[in-house]
Amino acid sequence: MTDETTKSPSRKTAEVLSAVFSPLLIPTYAMAIALWATILRVIPLSVKLWSLSGVFFLTAVVPTVIILLLMRRGQVKDLDISDRNERFKPFVAALICYLAATWYVWELNAPSWLVAFFVGATLVGIIELLVTIRWKISAHTGSIGGLAGAIFWLASSSIIWGNPLVWISLAVAAVGAVAWARLYLDRHTPLQVLAGALVGALTVYLSLYFS
Repeated sequence: MTDETTKSPSRKTAEVLSAVFSPLLIPTYAMAIALWATILRVIPLSVKLWSLSGVFFLTAVVPTVIILLLMRRGQVKDLDISDRNERFKPFVAALICYLAATWYVWELNAPSWLVAFFVGATLVGIIELLVTIRWKISAHTGSIGGLAGAIFWLASSSIIWGNPLVWISLAVAAVGAVAWARLYLDRHTPLQVLAGALVGALTVYLSLYFS
């Protein structure tokens, strides 16, 4: 049996990538990019930190607590929710949290494109929930794909600060790294990983495009 002391460097790297790019953290990363790397960077630091904290609480802390409670009740085996049949309740909880985050960002009088990101992220969650009833799509690549779609739109719209090609390259690299990690850990098939990335990227990009 493999334990923490005998894991290969590649496996450790894959696990770290999966944790760092957890679907529960992607909305916080997106909010941070919006607040520090777009026209919103002129907002006072205290306001940015408050806004970021709210998104983190709603989309990371609350869903994590719910998953831990489900684990205590034996309804979920792990934080990754590896078993497709265990995903319904956590996914519904995450959707409610995403809706709350959308409302929260809207209440902050955020630009329409930032609200649209959370709308798009919610739509990605709905699609993943419906697909999960019959098939195990990758939520990890769905989330990072959504972030990549948002970055691509921000870059193509000249809203993001800095060289847009650098941002796009980083986004593509992140999607590739997460896809590799999920495949290496044998959590998904190549098709499940690809489907997640495409659903995330296209849904979020189109949400911003029509915002």
